[in-house]
Amino acid sequence: MRWDHNLYVYWCEQGRGVGETAAKNKLQDFLGEGLNGYKTGRDFPARRSISQLSAHLHFGEVSPNQVWYASAAAATDSNVETDLDCFHSELGWREFSYYLLYHFPTLPEQNFQPKFDGFPWQDDPEKLRRWQKGLTGIPIVDAGMRELGQTGFMHNRVRMIVGSFLVKNLLQPWRHGEAWFWDCLVDADLSSNSASWQWVAGSGADAAPYFRVFNPVTQGQKFDPDGEYIRRYVPELSGLPNKFLFAPWEADDNVLCQSGVFLGENYPAPVVDLKKSRATALEAWQAIRTQ
Repeated sequence: MRWDHNLYVYWCEQGRGVGETAAKNKLQDFLGEGLNGYKTGRDFPARRSISQLSAHLHFGEVSPNQVWYASAAAATDSNVETDLDCFHSELGWREFSYYLLYHFPTLPEQNFQPKFDGFPWQDDPEKLRRWQKGLTGIPIVDAGMRELGQTGFMHNRVRMIVGSFLVKNLLQPWRHGEAWFWDCLVDADLSSNSASWQWVAGSGADAAPYFRVFNPVTQGQKFDPDGEYIRRYVPELSGLPNKFLFAPWEADDNVLCQSGVFLGENYPAPVVDLKKSRATALEAWQAIRTQ
């Protein structure tokens, strides 16, 4: 089987398609089914509340202007106004990323905030490899990385979770994440990819503060409460009850055995301790805070 077979199935055989017509059809589908409830629904990766237009925008199959005005025209119900504003703000962030890259062409390689030049990253090829392959032992992180590998796409909420985990819990340089996304995402866009990774690392313009460390367990519980997304991409955990699905290492041996889960065998133990790694990340941030 060709390495890109699953990507081909995802983009071409499951009603998505490529090209201008496919982009327009997807836009109309989103306006009809996804825009209403977008502001809340876009955070839940198992739902169809996102436009998935990013690849079409990147390849010029639909323009930001077309998307902006078509969505504005479709939002005739006053109940959709907050959803429309939120969707338009996402288009605005995309344009802001282009602005940043134009005025700061070193954005893909250099920290926007120079104080991060002295950040004590811990380059670890094995931790990076486990993150890339979705073998970290953290279910929501692994689900996201496997979605990326299988489809060439990743839900935006999950992109933030896996990004935070890489640069904060694993203390790997944000450039490693940026490079992997660049290689794997069908919608890989130089400006958005660079600006977004610097945002999550805390080194970018108007970035998320470095001390904001996503807890992948509570993120999974909050945004994938039924475990549908995790079970889709991490099927070896599908037998676990929801109580332990987001942190299987907290389950006792009987629960794990009954669920067919054997940590360290058919599913990895966590690559890091979440609580300790968060504390280490905050210590590293304090080290550069006054620079």
